[in-house]
Amino acid sequence: MVLEALIEERGVRRAGERIGLSQSATSHALDRLRKLLGDEILVRTTTGMEPTARALSLAGPLRIALQSIQTALTPERFVPEEAQGEIQIAVETHETIIILPQLVDEMRTEAPLLSLTVRPGSVDDILVGIDQGRTDIGIGFFRGLPDRFMTCRLLGDSHVCVMRADHPLAAAPLTLESYLQAPHLLVSMSGASDDLVDSALADRNLRRSIAMRLPHGLAAVIALTRSDMVTTVTRGAARVFAQSGRLVAMELPFAVPRVEFRLIWNRRLQQSPQHRWLRQKLVAIGAAAEASSASEQAA
Repeated sequence: MVLEALIEERGVRRAGERIGLSQSATSHALDRLRKLLGDEILVRTTTGMEPTARALSLAGPLRIALQSIQTALTPERFVPEEAQGEIQIAVETHETIIILPQLVDEMRTEAPLLSLTVRPGSVDDILVGIDQGRTDIGIGFFRGLPDRFMTCRLLGDSHVCVMRADHPLAAAPLTLESYLQAPHLLVSMSGASDDLVDSALADRNLRRSIAMRLPHGLAAVIALTRSDMVTTVTRGAARVFAQSGRLVAMELPFAVPRVEFRLIWNRRLQQSPQHRWLRQKLVAIGAAAEASSASEQAA
């Protein structure tokens, strides 16, 4: 959609590149939109091109209307290898690194014409994105959702403490005292200042010392391998971290409730063949990841 591309890219050239139009064709499209809507759509400011308030107010409803039309016109039979378009996934947590690489591999094999965009966000950001049609599906911790959202379980996992292999604390089982004294790294894609681990500690009137907060797992791996910081993540994420650097996982000296990741989407996409295919794909990948984690723990 031209309007959406102009709003998000903040420029005619970039918007044209995104939707496959020349700069000239995109400029003409912008002129037609300005005449049709009686609004400038994009205006030049000291920081660059910015969308007007009217353009922002129209983008969400138009996107939802187009999405509804596309769903209505989509054949009941979904053929992945012929499907075209873009899938938009919003994630609240870095633990999706155990899910998304496998999804990418399977999409490239089964649906090579579909593209995938993944965006981080808080719960509120994800809900707004789904409401506005910018997000097809969200992944994270979701509780007490409004009725307009559908949800299903993706996978469950437990937590472990991760540190570099030659860390001073790696030579013996962790004690609660040594865990609390260590400098901690918190990985949060949503920008949250704490997580389930902090809640579990707070229940015991305890608190860990957060030395650094990072938004992404790869940055966390680099920081952990170069410092005496530790981090507490799910077992699945710990396995990926260990594959990327000389890191080890240690059992926690206190209990943290098992975490459950969920998928959420809007009810209007419930019957979409493409969306059903995506949900089934994600659930199958999640189930396989959870079974693999259980097998490793039992071994």
